[in-house]
Amino acid sequence: MNFIESKAMVNETANKESVRRKWKFTQKDYLGYLFVIPCTIIFIMFTLVPIVLVFVLALTDFNGISFEGIQFKEFNNFKYIFTTGIEFWNGMLNIVIYTFTTVPYTIVMSLVLALIVFKKLPLTKVFRGIFYIPGITSVIASATVWRYLLDGNGIINNFIEFLNGAFGADFSKILLNNSATALWGPILMACWGSLGGNMVLFIAALGNVPESVQEAAKVDGASAWRTFFSITLPCIWPAIFFASTLALIGAPQMFEPILALDANTTTPVYEIYKTAVKGTSVGLGCAQSVLLFIFIMIITFFFQRFNKESYF
Repeated sequence: MNFIESKAMVNETANKESVRRKWKFTQKDYLGYLFVIPCTIIFIMFTLVPIVLVFVLALTDFNGISFEGIQFKEFNNFKYIFTTGIEFWNGMLNIVIYTFTTVPYTIVMSLVLALIVFKKLPLTKVFRGIFYIPGITSVIASATVWRYLLDGNGIINNFIEFLNGAFGADFSKILLNNSATALWGPILMACWGSLGGNMVLFIAALGNVPESVQEAAKVDGASAWRTFFSITLPCIWPAIFFASTLALIGAPQMFEPILALDANTTTPVYEIYKTAVKGTSVGLGCAQSVLLFIFIMIITFFFQRFNKESYF
């Protein structure tokens, strides 16, 4: 037997022993699988199966009541959306405006607040709690307050009138029953309510920035701005990327503020709600859901590509 044959035999024996050890490991730790199986079953029943059903029902005329008489319409639901579904596309336009307005603001302001309250100053813990309150306030309670603020004679619109009179500006009132300005209600509500959660995330990230590196930069004469952009920001970038990704995924799914504020505007999810829940065109609503899913996937893909190509 030559060297090559003996080496192949050793490798084969090692592979068999490795497989045998893995099999013994799985048999030994069967209790772990028993804990995982219930979660897997729940995931399959309440997440995976509904996702598959949405894609299937999007090709049918299902009315949400009975499967009797259901017919496959192929891509007719999608054709209807692209030809006559003007409200759905108005909702998509509103979501684009909503996303590019709320996401940059909430990320930047949350980071600013985190930088302020992270410093060891008097009452910083108190302000951390105050800034976090909007994040744990229910949507209905927040909407009730914002309806009063955005009333025709509310504080915000009175302030707009003051600006118009004092500076000769021509700002329109933010009225929830006016389709031209109603979208600003959910935007302001989201900008106010999303600061706390991101702030806590950024505070945790700031705590992981090495102090020794920052002190070395100060010794070398680096300014506060230089230290932030060259050391702090790259260190906390994973947290910023994570928060931005969640915000970009969540923004197109905005629904509760529209319903709670009773605003005269629409979003894709609100159109799905009107079509499939308040109406009986579940198949059409599923088709709208598929298009929204594709839209969110495209945004997430390009954002991740942007993150990979970003350097500090």
